[in-house]
Amino acid sequence: MKNFKFTIIILALAITSACDKIEGPYGSSGTIGPVGGDTVVQNVLLEDFTGHTCQACPNAHREASRLHGIYGERLIILAVHADFWAAPYPLGAPFFTYDFRNSISTQIATDFNVIGQPFPKGMVNRMLNPGTSNQLVFDWAGWESKIDQWANAVATAGLEITPGYNSGSNIMTAEVKVKAVSDLTDGAHLAVYFSEDNIVKWQKDGSINDSTYVHNHVLRGSFNGMLGEDLGVITAGDSLIKSYSASLAPADVVANKVHLVAILTNTVTKEVIQVTEVKLQ
Repeated sequence: MKNFKFTIIILALAITSACDKIEGPYGSSGTIGPVGGDTVVQNVLLEDFTGHTCQACPNAHREASRLHGIYGERLIILAVHADFWAAPYPLGAPFFTYDFRNSISTQIATDFNVIGQPFPKGMVNRMLNPGTSNQLVFDWAGWESKIDQWANAVATAGLEITPGYNSGSNIMTAEVKVKAVSDLTDGAHLAVYFSEDNIVKWQKDGSINDSTYVHNHVLRGSFNGMLGEDLGVITAGDSLIKSYSASLAPADVVANKVHLVAILTNTVTKEVIQVTEVKLQ
């Protein structure tokens, strides 16, 4: 009998070692209070439109970093590389040959009328420009006042995101809990993006071509499109859980430098209702 038990244990170990390693889920992160409590914190999304041939863009990167030092985890930053500023420049080889762009970055810049504007530019919570139906896109000097405005607003919804990653299949997973504090009568969309930190590539910084520039918060893609899934109208007090999966791409993305970003937006105005971020691993 003892020999039989020992054989079963060996067989189980052999089967386990033959399977892909499924890592996670890791610790969740969000705006909902401890153990799903009633306290909900309002986070803010800053989308920094940038490019590696934009001489003034590092000033905006430094401002974003300064603001993150003030607001901490309540400020989620996405560096959206788009338009000709982010295009590879083969004639300048070996300078600026890397392509930071992707379909999601391009769609955001296109849908919010940033294409063709002088960079850097930014959006804070995709807020509407007063008196128009367009989102407010403005220079980095105006970011702080708008971030402060949103950070002091009363949250109308909370988000919690739990990541997972299978290194064998290169598949990421995201489980997102949405909790309505107030009635979301316009309806809501839920998108999950992923970004990457510590990418060392060329960047124009004023008159300098910097080969050791560290690019952070680089938007790499989405689990479910630019706007994400239509959740419809959500009543105050209601909660729902959504699960998504996506391949980690492009091929040079490093998993332990990736963050998942969940964004809940107003279906009518496109403004951000709530946002949260968590490390993939």
